[in-house]
Amino acid sequence: MNRLLLVPALLASLSAPALALTETQAQIQTQAQTQTQAQPAPLTPEQAVTRLLDGSEVQEGWFAPELLEQVPLATLRAQLGSLSGVFGPFQKVEMQDGQQVAVFARGRLAVRAKLDAQGRLTDLGLTPLGVPSAPSMTAEQQWLGRDVLTRLLTDDTVDPALLSADFLAAVPAEQLQASFAAFREQFGPFREVTASAQGWQLVYERGAVPVLALTLDAAGKISGLRVGAPTARFTSLAQAQAAFAALPGRVSLLVQEVGGPVQVSLNAGRPLAVGSAFKLAVLGEVQAQVQAGRLRWDEKLTLTDAARSLPSGALALAEAGGTYTVRDLADRMIAQSDNTATDLLLARVGRAGVEARLGQSAMPDTREAFALKNPANRELLTAYRAAGLNHDARRAVLAQARTAPLPTAQTFAAGPVAADVEWFASTARLCGLMRDVAAEPATTINPGVAEKNDFARVGYKGGSEPGVLNLTTQVTNRAGKSYCVSATWNDSRALDEAQFMGLYAGVLALLR
Repeated sequence: MNRLLLVPALLASLSAPALALTETQAQIQTQAQTQTQAQPAPLTPEQAVTRLLDGSEVQEGWFAPELLEQVPLATLRAQLGSLSGVFGPFQKVEMQDGQQVAVFARGRLAVRAKLDAQGRLTDLGLTPLGVPSAPSMTAEQQWLGRDVLTRLLTDDTVDPALLSADFLAAVPAEQLQASFAAFREQFGPFREVTASAQGWQLVYERGAVPVLALTLDAAGKISGLRVGAPTARFTSLAQAQAAFAALPGRVSLLVQEVGGPVQVSLNAGRPLAVGSAFKLAVLGEVQAQVQAGRLRWDEKLTLTDAARSLPSGALALAEAGGTYTVRDLADRMIAQSDNTATDLLLARVGRAGVEARLGQSAMPDTREAFALKNPANRELLTAYRAAGLNHDARRAVLAQARTAPLPTAQTFAAGPVAADVEWFASTARLCGLMRDVAAEPATTINPGVAEKNDFARVGYKGGSEPGVLNLTTQVTNRAGKSYCVSATWNDSRALDEAQFMGLYAGVLALLR
């Protein structure tokens, strides 16, 4: 029987792993790659949803023609493929209080699925529920994990005897060895493994890597492993600023005590592309209109097919006609960066106030931005660029983009696309936006790079797309001091997100 070492905020898998070194966080992720047996036709809804979410290539024959008329296959593939980035690996489908629920490593989604006589999906909806948590580890579990990890990392060569056969079948020792070599190259020699009730840290000379989950089999061999974003170890904010300044491309960094002096300012007044971080301006306008009595948190907005954007966010797959409160949409917009929720709120509050907060006129919503980046709509992009600073002309183009076809996920596979179709803001402005909304519960759901246990309060919103990355966090430390840390990186080349987040985590560590 397997022994499972549980880490808070993540349930580790009991099965054989598959390794991936980068996502929006640098991580080594392991998960089972089990072979499923063919199911007799027709499928049950549970079987159909499991097949849809288990990582297999989504097939056209799984959907009824009437569903594909509403949502193209390419869009379904993109939307379903984005779920693991938000909620982690898919685990299973189960029943909860009469409701079918899809269980992922970092969340649970209520499922609505209907099949025709051939077992094809005629209706599909996925709505996020609460995030599961795991108990703290015992002293014995801490010791077991520290011991096996220390033996794994002490030598530069990985000992296959420490790994289960299933693990080695999915991740050869050489592949794991290369991953650890990359950590040594970035952070220097390995020093030790530290353990606490919250997990383990792989400590290197100039950085540390958190172990989010570790699974041992009955023989004490590693059968599952997942690590998080590395953290650089700085001795001063000046050292951190120099590390950010050495990055290629365009970089901005601001570290400021809230209501107090600036600690670090690197191009802090320079507007750069910030992706979904612009949603702080939307939240700020929502908050202002609620306070002015023009909007209520419990007001319900209706999802329509016309309002549907691309992921991130599960509302892109939700059923049209569903209603959601402003509070729910705000939570989704910030915590999950739900694009459809964002566009619903933006349509309700209007763009004038949001544009004023962001400092950008004729600003697109997320659907319009995606449409302008679609190569099939290149004439619209040409018109958008030709409009220049003529805001009325740009708004006319955005109105056309609102109903133009959306791109597929493959559009963004090769790198940045139409980098001028973006939301632009300085880190100084983003810290101001975060300060205005830091008291809103939506900002505290997803802590981003920060460790919640390190601070009394964490508010976060970031943004990313190929060539664009922003992280904006307001933290209050145990001494009661609050700081905003906002960092943006733009480049025409692929960004090393793991490196950037490691530097950012190193800054946060100095503010604890």
